[in-house]
Amino acid sequence: MITFLHDKLKGLLLILLAVIGVSFIFFGTWTPKGGMDPASQIMGKMGGRDLSMNEFAVAQHQALLEITLETGRIPSSEQNQLLNLQTWIRLLQIQAADAAQLDAQPEQLVEAIKENPLFHKDKQYDPEIFQRFSANFLSPQGFSGERFNQAILNEVRTRTLLSALASTAVLLPNEAATRLQRLFGPVEAQVVRWDPSKITPPEPTQQDLESFYKTNEAEFAIAPRRTVEVVEFLANGSTEDARAKAGEIAFAFTSQFFNLPEGKTRPDFSAAAAVAKLAIRNQGPFTTADKPFPGESDPRLTAAAFALSAEEPVSDYLPSKNGYLVFHLREDQPGRQRPLSEVTAEVRTRWQEAARLQLAAQQAQAFVQRANAALATGQKLEDLVQAAGLTITKIPAFTPADAKPLSFPDADRIRQVVTQLEPRRLSSFLRTTTGLLAVYLVKRDPAPAEMATSTLPKISTQLLNQRRGQIVRDWLTSRATLSGNQLPPQVLSQLRGSP
Repeated sequence: MITFLHDKLKGLLLILLAVIGVSFIFFGTWTPKGGMDPASQIMGKMGGRDLSMNEFAVAQHQALLEITLETGRIPSSEQNQLLNLQTWIRLLQIQAADAAQLDAQPEQLVEAIKENPLFHKDKQYDPEIFQRFSANFLSPQGFSGERFNQAILNEVRTRTLLSALASTAVLLPNEAATRLQRLFGPVEAQVVRWDPSKITPPEPTQQDLESFYKTNEAEFAIAPRRTVEVVEFLANGSTEDARAKAGEIAFAFTSQFFNLPEGKTRPDFSAAAAVAKLAIRNQGPFTTADKPFPGESDPRLTAAAFALSAEEPVSDYLPSKNGYLVFHLREDQPGRQRPLSEVTAEVRTRWQEAARLQLAAQQAQAFVQRANAALATGQKLEDLVQAAGLTITKIPAFTPADAKPLSFPDADRIRQVVTQLEPRRLSSFLRTTTGLLAVYLVKRDPAPAEMATSTLPKISTQLLNQRRGQIVRDWLTSRATLSGNQLPPQVLSQLRGSP
């Protein structure tokens, strides 16, 4: 469901559009690393024609407008990946609309603008809000009336196309009812577990150790570490004004370390902090994988610390939870790769852990296959488990979709598995934090009768929306892989839903 800003926040939105939107004006004018002309770099192909970086930047600029119009929100500068994906999706949709010869009439353009909740006040179109949007966002961004109209017309055309595609989605008979039973029918289940720690692996050969070390070489390296001095500028309150004042003070402090006139040396950090009556605290040593700053979770702080160097030892002022932080590089401990001779014992331990897990997985897979074949002939799981020297645990009855916390181990994994199981079947084995397990569904009781009235329509709608979304995703993927189209690999992965 698309979420729009409340009427009371629209004034703030229009101001933010003017401020944040300026950063996107320059998409097509920057020079990439290496000093190459953007026009000479090819981003991909559409319809057999090369798409230059400048052309992609124009399309990206247009996609920014369409995202803002459709969602009432502006992609932040940290959402470039999302904006890139939406730009390619937009190009594919427009290409398909052109191929289908879809057109939009002027009255549809006017209607689309009036229907957009971004321009509504009290659920009615307000021309004044639209004028403010034009003045605070469209004009600073350089959007002409023609380009804005084209964006709206393209939205109308692609919406028509996507609606036609989504209309082909259907549910199979009883599909929603089956899902209702799997989610809300109380279940009785049992769990079979394998403990890798009880398995004795063979002693590794020297070749085994060397091969394991080479495959996982990076995991045995000592990571680079940094130690920094930190000063903090606290905002005197939680208001934007208080934060802005803290930022001004932080900016004044950091300015003395940058853009130094020729012949002038950089001030001593400790002395400058003393003059400003700032307390210095040391933080570190820490690696890029750590969260070294108490109360802070933003990974950009750690990244900023590792961006420091002997030539540029002072950071810019960095947003923090309570104000701003400034870092000064105190110590840089470079990482190094430890040779096998130094980590042989650690490599042997890791190899044996992996071997135990592999043997446990082989045993679990073989048992699940034998057990399901035997269960189909009427044999009892308890007898099969006993013959294999395993143990089985009965867990308390529960309803998979019930939000009530479950007290038994690995409850959330088991909750998910039983929704896919048929009674008297054993699931494939799952990896857990302590080993492996497989779930056996003893029985599933019918869902309460009242659920059919209250929840079945919601499940039907959810399944249908999922089916529509998958149809559109599959269609986009097929469009992206047409012979005349060539998209970046990461975009294709995102369209396919791959990580």
